[in-house]
Amino acid sequence: MKKHITAYLFVAGCVLNASAQQELQFSQAYSNPYFFNPAAGGLMDVGEAYVSQRGQWTGIDGHPSSFYGSIVSQIDTKRGDDKYPLQEFNTSGKSFFSTPQRNLGKKQVLGGKFYSDQIGPFKKSSIQATYAIHIPVSAHMNVGAGLGIGFSNFGIDPSEVSLASGGDPAYNSYLTGTSKHNFLDASAGIVMYSEKFLFSLSTTQLFNKTARFDGVSSESAYVRHFQGMAGYDIKVGTNYSAEPFAIAKFVPNTPLSFDAGARLHYSRMGFLSVSYRSQAAMAIGVGCNLLQNFRFCYNYDVAIGATQHFGAGAHEIQLGFIFGHKRNLEREFKKDEQEKRRKKQAEEDL
Repeated sequence: MKKHITAYLFVAGCVLNASAQQELQFSQAYSNPYFFNPAAGGLMDVGEAYVSQRGQWTGIDGHPSSFYGSIVSQIDTKRGDDKYPLQEFNTSGKSFFSTPQRNLGKKQVLGGKFYSDQIGPFKKSSIQATYAIHIPVSAHMNVGAGLGIGFSNFGIDPSEVSLASGGDPAYNSYLTGTSKHNFLDASAGIVMYSEKFLFSLSTTQLFNKTARFDGVSSESAYVRHFQGMAGYDIKVGTNYSAEPFAIAKFVPNTPLSFDAGARLHYSRMGFLSVSYRSQAAMAIGVGCNLLQNFRFCYNYDVAIGATQHFGAGAHEIQLGFIFGHKRNLEREFKKDEQEKRRKKQAEEDL
């Protein structure tokens, strides 16, 4: 068992080492840029909620498994009783609906997100609240900046450890002395966008904290991660559009990694995608808007290069819920009646 504990400690060191990628890896990142950038929510006049699950290298025990959830929406900025931060959405009740276009203007955006990422017995969880502000810089372009703050936890999950014999002293010493580290965490980002163009730049693990277990500092740290994302939607015929995109990820003291791909959209109701992750995988995906408010996406990663020796590829599922302003017809009728009475009273006074 001591050999197992030594191996686990080595893996933990690799997970937290400054030369390692510590943050989540999702092939559907471009479908929900807000999760990786607190400024990249509220791009449309609708609210968005997502959950996603990814299982990687599914052919081996203890394979990486990730789960996240997020919700984000514009908030009321006192634009008047007859104006709302969200537009009405899919009022016709179509089962297969078109995704709303990005829109421009002054916005304030609130959101929240959480995730859980596990590799073998090692698990990191995080929860953050975010705030962003967007302003127009031209008739066709918006810029925004956002900040997220919350708490994260890194540690060992005892339920994922099997002991050959109970009461192993090495395991008990590790579990009771260095099993968890809770710390304040933050992210920040900027975004620039139009109806067709999107550019996002963000950083996570902003505080660059040193890993501490049971009050003892280690030689590892939760290092800052930087991510840039860009894409452009190109009209192709009447019902189709092509959207090439690129995502670059950088961690200090490591080589730059990137994803590059494209999505082919049909009437903004669904898409097919293909992408390449540098020296790691090829991914194919599909997405569809359905059941009036829902969005479903699925990706399969085919491992290439050195990673193909770890077994099967990765399956990733994302489910989104889009919501907008719902009309208060009773309130509208009352306002209409009040307006009629006011006009009638004005006429009588004349």
